[in-house]
Amino acid sequence: MNTAKDYRSKEILIKLRKITQAIDLHSKYLLKTVGMTSPQLVILHELSAHEALSVSDLSKSISLTQGTVTEIVLRLGKKSLVSKRRSEIDKRRTMVSITEKGKLLLNDAPSPLQEMFIDSFHSLPEWEQLMILSSIEKVVHMMSAEKIDASPFLVSGPIEKKIDE
Repeated sequence: MNTAKDYRSKEILIKLRKITQAIDLHSKYLLKTVGMTSPQLVILHELSAHEALSVSDLSKSISLTQGTVTEIVLRLGKKSLVSKRRSEIDKRRTMVSITEKGKLLLNDAPSPLQEMFIDSFHSLPEWEQLMILSSIEKVVHMMSAEKIDASPFLVSGPIEKKIDE
C-alpha cells in the first residue's frame, strides 16, 4: 500500500530526474545549434564583457579551475573564437580576448541554462530563494553528495567534453 511518504519520495525522485533531463536536453540543444558547450558559451560571454582577461582571472570570474579554462580556451582558439597573446606587463601571463567571429557566434547563441535559471531565481522573493536553497542543500546531504566538487554550470558529466576532436 502506498503511503503519503512513498508518494512524496517518488515525486521528488521524478522531479530530480526531470531536472537532469532538462540539463541534458539543453546541452544537446547547444551542441546541435551552435556546436558548443555551456561552459564554452559562458567563457565567451565573460570575455565579451572585457577587452582581455588572463586565464587566471577568467577562471576565477566563472568559478572553474585554471586547467579546465585553459582546455576550453584551446578549443575555442582552434575555432578562431578567441585569441591569445602574452601580457605586455607580465610576459608570464597569457591574455585571452574574444574575436569578431566569437562575438558573432555569441549574438546568435541561446543563453546557457544557468543564466535562465539565475534570472528566474532572482525574480523570486528572498524568503522563497532561501527556502529553495535550504531544500536543495538537504537533498545534497541526503544523497551524500556534499564532498562532490561542482561548479555553477548546469551540465551533466565532465565540464568539458571532447566534442571537436
